[in-house]
Amino acid sequence: MQPLLFIAYLFIFCWLITRISFFKNAPLSKWWLIAIFLLKIIAGFTYAWFFAQPQYINTADTWNYYHASLAETDWLLRDPVGFIKDLFHNNYAQSGNLFNNESSYWNNLKSNSIIKLIAVINVFTAKSYYVNIIFFNFLYLFGPVALYRLAATHYPQRKLLFFLSVFLLPSFLFWCSGIHKDGLIFSAMMLAAYSLYKQLQQQKILVTHCLLLLLYSIVLFALRNFVLLLLIPALAAWVLSEKYPSRRGWIFVGIYLFCLIVFFTAKYIHPALNFPQYVVEKQSEFKELTGNSSVVLPPLEPSFTGFTVFLPYAIDMALLRPHWSDIKNISYAAAAAENALLLLMIIAGICSAIYYKKITPFTLLLILFSCTLLLLCGYTVTFAGAVVRYKSIATPLLATAVCTILPGGTKNRSYIL
Repeated sequence: MQPLLFIAYLFIFCWLITRISFFKNAPLSKWWLIAIFLLKIIAGFTYAWFFAQPQYINTADTWNYYHASLAETDWLLRDPVGFIKDLFHNNYAQSGNLFNNESSYWNNLKSNSIIKLIAVINVFTAKSYYVNIIFFNFLYLFGPVALYRLAATHYPQRKLLFFLSVFLLPSFLFWCSGIHKDGLIFSAMMLAAYSLYKQLQQQKILVTHCLLLLLYSIVLFALRNFVLLLLIPALAAWVLSEKYPSRRGWIFVGIYLFCLIVFFTAKYIHPALNFPQYVVEKQSEFKELTGNSSVVLPPLEPSFTGFTVFLPYAIDMALLRPHWSDIKNISYAAAAAENALLLLMIIAGICSAIYYKKITPFTLLLILFSCTLLLLCGYTVTFAGAVVRYKSIATPLLATAVCTILPGGTKNRSYIL
């Protein structure tokens, strides 16, 4: 039965891709979109196979989520009201801190949300993990298509480069095609940006897109709340810069400088707002884990000086790990090669930006948002292998930003930063 379900749903979702206006209006033919969808499904199978290996299967989140969802599906069919209410039930005396992993409802919400989603999909797939891959990758497809549409709208002559940077980066293709949180997070991020762009384009508030923005924000808050916190200032700076393009440099600098000040001083307003301490605690949690790719790092101090001193290590973790000396298998080699290619692109992009002096608000959005995501990974993750996954939602943004800066990548040379 499962093979028949797989084939049936594969045809259904391929047909939906040709009918949904969001995909139909993308500057890609329906056959290319279907090809990308099929490629992501293959990547999802590869992801499942990789984490089904004996050395990974017992600790692999994707399989643990799936096994936990089986009982949840039975509960959904037996008591749907109780199933929904359980998502909002707190098993602790207090809700806990938003950024703390210990005895926190908010931390458990990340796993509970994805397990509940799998449980719902199980109803339609006869609890088949592999049929679920089709459903998840259909949801995942919205994110990269949204990014591609935004980039191609701003820089129509760069469509081929954007196709490569958005859809075919190996780390993004692998980590954002398996059954986990990353693909959903990326889709929510990009759809939020797309909804804002539609309102900027029409120069008015659109109720439908405002409601969609709220939905995407809820998804981000539930799955990885700090991504939402990083996205808000990036989108705010983008909106203001589109309205006042001649001042976009000052707008981005001003908003990010303000956020930096708040990050280090909010603790004086209330102890619960000690953001540097939360970053230090998150890094400590990684250091307590065991793994073959652990990187020895100096202690991070929760102060401006401490973060400044640690910055070179954070950049190294975010952009350069795994080093070629860290390579233990072919997956590490692919990640190291991708890092090298991205680094060369960044250098070429910087040289081009200095020469042509042209960066649009959209490019600034991609650069600042991706860099803050990468830096947070660098400050918290202490494993060369794990950092590849956590930064996979940022690398397509940075690669796409670089593609807009390369020679011939800007449609309007009047933009001067």
